[in-house]
Amino acid sequence: MHSMARHPLWWLAALVVASAALRLWRLGEPPTQVFDEIYYARTARQYLLGQPIYEWTHPPLSKLLVAVGIRAMGFEPWGWRLLPALFGTALVPALYALGRLATDRPSVGLAMAALGFLDSIFVVESRIAKPEVFLVTFSVVAYACGWAAVRSGRWGWLAAAGASAGAACATKWTGLASVAVLGFLVWRHLRRRCPWWVLAASLLALPAGVYAASYLPHLARGETIADLVRLHLNMYRYHSTLQATHPYASPWWSWPLLLRPMWYYYQAEGGWMRGVFAVGNPLVWWAVVPAVAAAAWQARRSPALAFAAVGFVLTYVPYAFVGRLLFVYHFTPVLPFGYLALANALDQPRLAGWRTAYWLAAAVVFLYQLPVLTAYPVPATWLRWWAWVRSWV
Repeated sequence: MHSMARHPLWWLAALVVASAALRLWRLGEPPTQVFDEIYYARTARQYLLGQPIYEWTHPPLSKLLVAVGIRAMGFEPWGWRLLPALFGTALVPALYALGRLATDRPSVGLAMAALGFLDSIFVVESRIAKPEVFLVTFSVVAYACGWAAVRSGRWGWLAAAGASAGAACATKWTGLASVAVLGFLVWRHLRRRCPWWVLAASLLALPAGVYAASYLPHLARGETIADLVRLHLNMYRYHSTLQATHPYASPWWSWPLLLRPMWYYYQAEGGWMRGVFAVGNPLVWWAVVPAVAAAAWQARRSPALAFAAVGFVLTYVPYAFVGRLLFVYHFTPVLPFGYLALANALDQPRLAGWRTAYWLAAAVVFLYQLPVLTAYPVPATWLRWWAWVRSWV
């Protein structure tokens, strides 16, 4: 990445174009609703038609964004997957911005963008109508804007960070972690440089305002504030009392180990198979915890590494106290902090001899997994080659 950093924007542009191509290529496959698309695509269409909504257990922003694609392309796979694909593409430059602003090193920004590009889970999450890619992209934009405020001293960037964090909250309640992470960033770098009212407006009023604005379509449909209060109480009861089971549920501590990825879609016929496998790139995921541990060890010497370590904890540890069933994709908002720690480690001169080998190996694994990320037809006998661990099947 050091040689590439001499022309960072050209290399970033190449990564963005490649990301867009992978996300838009055969976006209509599978041609049916996959996994939670049965909830989110359906509800997005109901917003457009003014009908009672089916999926109410999460805030509405992801469904409203999916509705934009449906309005543009129709109620078909391209329609309900278009906005996730665009947000998944935008995640790559957002990761670059975060890495560069946090460390002031273009090479770290490029490494973060490359890790996001090569991490298989984000190809999958960008090609399905689910909230995760919106949640992660809004969160990363919030962090990048927060670091822009730290570097420039311009409070407009802090306001943009708060608004983006509010959008993350309006996607899923777990987006509150992005507000907490911004709070740490402000406490560490801006609390003596910024008027208190600017901090309050940016970290409290703006996120709350964006969250509230996501419910304006409900008010436009004739619902009252009392209806929305009841809706939120029901949302809390749902998540706090859910006792459902699922064969691909996995405990929070298992996610970095990739013990239980999940099939969103699988079909075998005539000796051929097509699948959508929600799995991370093992060479990225298995390096995340060691990289964050190293970042925590060096946190006093590096504000960026302190941010990576604290952000990782604030975003990941709350899942240990969630009683409902969880899945491997819940780890996605945690990954950007792992990327920052790992990109910083790969940028160190002492790893220069291993750096190229790591990138080549990660790219090979990514290409190896690509057919089962995009439902590309392959011989059914190949399935055993993707099941690296028995629990993957």
